[in-house]
Amino acid sequence: MDKKQEILEAAFELFCEKGYHLSVSELAKAVNLKTPSLYSHFDSKDQILGLVIRDEIHRYSGCLEERMLQAEHLNCKEAMKSIYTFVIEYFSENKRLRLWRTIPLIPNEQLKNTCGRLIAEKDSAFGRKMRLCFAKGLERGEIRSDVSDSALDLYLCMVQGVLDGMLLYPRGSAKNAFAEEVFEAYWDGIRNPVRTGVSRLCETIDV
Repeated sequence: MDKKQEILEAAFELFCEKGYHLSVSELAKAVNLKTPSLYSHFDSKDQILGLVIRDEIHRYSGCLEERMLQAEHLNCKEAMKSIYTFVIEYFSENKRLRLWRTIPLIPNEQLKNTCGRLIAEKDSAFGRKMRLCFAKGLERGEIRSDVSDSALDLYLCMVQGVLDGMLLYPRGSAKNAFAEEVFEAYWDGIRNPVRTGVSRLCETIDV
C-alpha cells in the first residue's frame, strides 16, 4: 500500500470517529508522519476529506446497487425491507453515519456543494428504482390502491429517522428489533389487507 492510500484509509477511520474536527496533526500521527510531511502528499485537510467522502459515497452506492439487484425478484414488501435492512446495517458499522452527517457542516462551501451534488445524483438514481418497486407493488395489489407516491417519500424519511435515532440514541443490540418494528408499522399502513389475506389463504391450502 502506498502512503497516500494509507493516509486516506486512516483518514476515513478518524473522520468517522471525530467528524470535521479531526486535526491534520492527529492524522499525521496516525500514519507515523510529521505534520509538514503529510502536506507533501495532500494540499489540505479539505482535500483529504473530499477524497474520503467521494470514495465512501461510491462504496455505499455500489453496495446499495448490488442489494437492489438481489431484491428485484422479491415481492414489494420483501424488496423494500431488504433494502431498508441493508441501509441500517451498513451505517451501523465503523461509525459511518457520523462521516455522512459531517457533510452539511463542512465550512468549505465548494467542497460541501461538490459532495452534495454527488449525493443528490446517487439519491436520484436510487429514488427512480424505488419508485419502480413501489409501482410494481401497486400493480400486483400488494399495496392499497389509495396509497399515493408520498408513501414512498415517507419510506425514505423513515430510513433517515431510524438512522438519526441510531446516532442520537444508541440502542446496542436492540437497534435491529427497533428497526424491524418501525418497518412493520410502516408496511401495515400501506399494505393491501385483501391481497395479504388471499396470499395467506393460498399458502394454507397449498395452491
